[in-house]
Amino acid sequence: LSSLFSPPSVAQNLQIMTEQDPPYSFAGEDGKPTGYGVEVVEEIQRRLKTNDPISIRPWIRAYATISRNPNVVVFTMSRTKEREPLFQWVGPIIENDWVIVGKKSSRLKIASLEDAKKLGKIGVVKDYAWDVYLTSQGFHNLDRVPEYPANVRKTKLGRIQAFVSSNLSYQQQLTEQMENPEDYKILMKFNSVQMYIAHSKDTDKAIVEAWQSAFESMKSDGTLAKLLARWIPQAQLPGPAKAASF
Repeated sequence: LSSLFSPPSVAQNLQIMTEQDPPYSFAGEDGKPTGYGVEVVEEIQRRLKTNDPISIRPWIRAYATISRNPNVVVFTMSRTKEREPLFQWVGPIIENDWVIVGKKSSRLKIASLEDAKKLGKIGVVKDYAWDVYLTSQGFHNLDRVPEYPANVRKTKLGRIQAFVSSNLSYQQQLTEQMENPEDYKILMKFNSVQMYIAHSKDTDKAIVEAWQSAFESMKSDGTLAKLLARWIPQAQLPGPAKAASF
């Protein structure tokens, strides 16, 4: 087992990036990255006897870096048909639903994506999978920002009517911005996705295979379940990897 997790290529330095996206990843009180995804990646590295640092970067920068360079890791990334051939995938580490969130006081009601197109502005993180998807569906009312917090602030100030998030993270995003989650509601759900740790396409496959083996061992010995229960108790363990449906 030790030789499986420690081939020479695994020792190669990796640039590991994530974003401010609680509860998956965010800067803790000490400024260091923490969260469910961070602890999954740290545990994989512990089992592989590597210790490449994790940095928090805007999503646009992280995505551009992994798209252009080998030996880059970005998490937590939605696996879509468009992205499928662009990266190598470790996981899935979690599954969630994409949701549109708005203030309860707005009394907004939407039953379909066609209804959502009629809203004034919907906040999205630029180049996120849901930005790409909604654009492909003919949305012209998307307000793009580089990071999550801006969406909450703009909704609070009435500059946008709603924002896109996941069912597992939107409440903590609101709390981080000193907003009461009870003042907001999910207007609609429109997709379910699996999320992964993405490796650059040109990274040595032996590295990716070692990461996947370490991840599978976390599932087998119950470590993944413990991390998920601590960080996102309302979530279920992800099922087997499956092809993206969109």
